[in-house]
Amino acid sequence: MVSSLPLWLWYVSIQVVSAALLAATGYLVCSQPEAHHQREFVAYVAVQAVWLLVATTKFLVGPPELKYALSLLTDLLALGAITSIAYFATVYTNRSLSLRRPQNALFVGWLVVAVGSILTEPLFGFQYASVTYHQEPIAYLAVTPGPAYLLGSGMAVAVVLVSLVYLTRLFISSTHRPTSSVLLLVAAAVASFLPNLVSTLNIVPLLPGYDYTVFGIVPLTVILGYTVFFRGELDLAPMARAEIVDDIDDVLLGLDDAGRVVDYNAAAGPLLPEDVATPVGTALSELLPGLAAEVPLPEAGEDDVSATYTTVVDGRRTHYAVSVSSIVERGTVAGYTVVLRDVTAVERSKRELQRQNDQLEQFASTVAHDLRNPLQVADGAGTLLHEQLQAADAPEAATAADHIDRVTGAVARMDDRLDELQTLAKHAQSVTETESVEFGAAVRGAWDEVDTTDMTLDVRSGGTIQAERGRLASVLEQLVRHSRERAAARVEVTLTESGFTYRDDGRQIPATEHTELFDSDTTTTAQGVGLGLEIVRTQVESQGWSISIEQADERTAFVVTGAETTVKTEPRA
Repeated sequence: MVSSLPLWLWYVSIQVVSAALLAATGYLVCSQPEAHHQREFVAYVAVQAVWLLVATTKFLVGPPELKYALSLLTDLLALGAITSIAYFATVYTNRSLSLRRPQNALFVGWLVVAVGSILTEPLFGFQYASVTYHQEPIAYLAVTPGPAYLLGSGMAVAVVLVSLVYLTRLFISSTHRPTSSVLLLVAAAVASFLPNLVSTLNIVPLLPGYDYTVFGIVPLTVILGYTVFFRGELDLAPMARAEIVDDIDDVLLGLDDAGRVVDYNAAAGPLLPEDVATPVGTALSELLPGLAAEVPLPEAGEDDVSATYTTVVDGRRTHYAVSVSSIVERGTVAGYTVVLRDVTAVERSKRELQRQNDQLEQFASTVAHDLRNPLQVADGAGTLLHEQLQAADAPEAATAADHIDRVTGAVARMDDRLDELQTLAKHAQSVTETESVEFGAAVRGAWDEVDTTDMTLDVRSGGTIQAERGRLASVLEQLVRHSRERAAARVEVTLTESGFTYRDDGRQIPATEHTELFDSDTTTTAQGVGLGLEIVRTQVESQGWSISIEQADERTAFVVTGAETTVKTEPRA
């Protein structure tokens, strides 16, 4: 008995140490609160730990019947360990659990057969070909594998290999990781398979027939936990490497569901900090805090996030248009793709255009200011002279007063043109923000701002139009003034599915002038229309719309299209 004690203690010590290593691995993984599919891995570790404890108990108990029962229980737990690692690898790599997949159906079918063989072993003997109780050198149960055991061992090896292939393919989908993790997993898998191979072939003379499979639990589990959860090299969302290629100009980043970088293309290199040796596994907020602050990661079901990001790359201020999309698998976010497009040239052109627009507006304002003062002086002097001439009793005074009236009228028109010039310069820029505007109210508001004399207004339909409120009002006011200039008596406005139609019965516009009417240098301007229709065209186009002229039944219609509207019928009086 004394001579057998070291051997007994050796076997028990190995299993106790193995259980302790599993417990430590499970605890450390639990300490990673943001780890991807942490619970599934801990469940896998827990099943293995129970398997070890039952195997140790089987080794320690005396009665052969109890050893036999515990031997069948360890086989069931071994199936549980195989099932849990397969489940972890499948969900971790975001693969389908559907039984419509042949490999899943085959696995479940084998699992049912294997469990049935173990439970019916006392009746049919498919699991063990023979069972022998030995007392030397220590008390143990020797078994000879039966057909179900051999099939189960082969399937177990196949399932573990497929699980490792799932994880390895996920790992090698990025070219930015070293191959050391793959080599570690392969070495751990070989080390884990050896005890099972020894037991199946019965090639260990020390305890012939003893099942050593449980001794292979630790290597694969510990290495897998270390590689996945602590090196961070497998902790990534599934994305095809083909979608993140190195021969495109856009910067592409792949993030896991916790916002850590899991992949990137060559264009991203200049953006990443030089002092970070391994960007993979590092949170985006640590690598590029400015970018992370600009782009909140969308939740499942949310639209893509768009933003702008400006940074210095190779000593040059660079502007990016950023788009962030979530990768959703089975209703949950598995990761994110971040695309940064260099829009520096576009941004510079936009800023240059803005600068030119500002200069134009400033120029128009300066010209208007500088000219308005002398025009006001001329208008005031003309008014005083007109009053003095009217008070004079000379026969030539009435004729002179008429000339002065024409001068002051010309001055007034020049003042109006200056207002139009300022409006044209101010609203030449494109609209960036719009709102839903009640169309009928906008038409009546513009009508009230203009001296419409004896004209009548008919708003035939209403609803809303997506527009910049001030420019829409200006367009409508200019059209009303244009109707007044053409001596219109009736104006009819209708909201359409793509804009609106403004129709009046004023003086007809020759068809030859329809195309050039909106240019400020046409003959229409000389006839008194001024810059009004140029302002209309500019403000219409600044909102992404277009305008044209139609003429029928002795009425002229200005048709605006390209707008977003919601039409409803206006109540008729």
